[in-house]
Amino acid sequence: MKTPFTAAVETVLRSLRVCPFLKKIVTPAFRRDSRMRPDEIKDDAEGDKDVSPIPADSARPEESIPPVPTSNRLEVISLDENDDVNESEDDEFDDDSPEFDEDDDGVRTVLITGASGNIGQKLRKAWEEVYDLVLIDHRPDPTEPDIILADLTELEQSWIESFHGVDTVIHLAGNPDEFATWEELEGPNLDAMSNVFQACALAGVERVIFASSNHVMGGYRALDMKITEALPPKPDGPYGATKLMGERLGRSLSRSFDITFIALRLGWNQTGENIPDSLPDDWSRSLWLSNTDLVRLFERAIEAELGDELFLVANGMSHNVGMRWDIAAAAEKLGYSPVDDAYAEEL
Repeated sequence: MKTPFTAAVETVLRSLRVCPFLKKIVTPAFRRDSRMRPDEIKDDAEGDKDVSPIPADSARPEESIPPVPTSNRLEVISLDENDDVNESEDDEFDDDSPEFDEDDDGVRTVLITGASGNIGQKLRKAWEEVYDLVLIDHRPDPTEPDIILADLTELEQSWIESFHGVDTVIHLAGNPDEFATWEELEGPNLDAMSNVFQACALAGVERVIFASSNHVMGGYRALDMKITEALPPKPDGPYGATKLMGERLGRSLSRSFDITFIALRLGWNQTGENIPDSLPDDWSRSLWLSNTDLVRLFERAIEAELGDELFLVANGMSHNVGMRWDIAAAAEKLGYSPVDDAYAEEL
């Protein structure tokens, strides 16, 4: 009998199995067009060059994969898992363009999933005059009429089109309940996550920032040691496990599509004002991430130049004196410099 854990793992493994083949389908003309807004995409009169697989043996007849349409309409192409693809032809498609595409006015386009949630609302408020925002959520927000309503658990063209022309995707959407069961997490934290990552690949997004969690390492709570990103993962429950799966799927995404993927293992950011005095215990205070530092952390994840480093996992907490969480990676790689301290007398 299939357990909830088995079903969750199978969901991620299906996405891992699909990703390598998607890379062969997305040709440079499609990648170029996918960076445009849907209404800017034009048909290429010449079409794309066919990509022919290498025969597995001399007895096998040569096959060809149909060309991918260059319009903004996504088309599903069935591939045999045993088919080989000519890597030399794929190498010709390497894109030497700058790491980020920006609008003519130099403003980056940032898409936020889960834009109506706690963190999404705080980032929206801070960035309304900074970035060109594309906002997605499954529920309406009366304060933001431009939010695109979408069920991310279903891979549909209606919301995938919103990813065209986007530089950076911040994936916040998901069930935030640390005590949620596998049944409650499977759709929002696994299906939606893998669908968003596939949409990023299809749309030619340059950078993905994934809201991971300290719960990936929650199992170290009882151990008296510094908690760094280099330690083996030790999730404290199903919620933390889904975040770990997101990190590993993101690693595959970055390698398959040359997408910069940053996973932020976020500390405790309470809804609203987020005062540390309202936290339940010392462990929670050590995890505190102030609203100011939250925005600063995500800004650095968007703006930091990482060179050839395509995959990064970083702890994200405020500068809480005496905490066991090591934030050196965020400081050194992203230039993150938190200013707030949960133990300070005055904030």
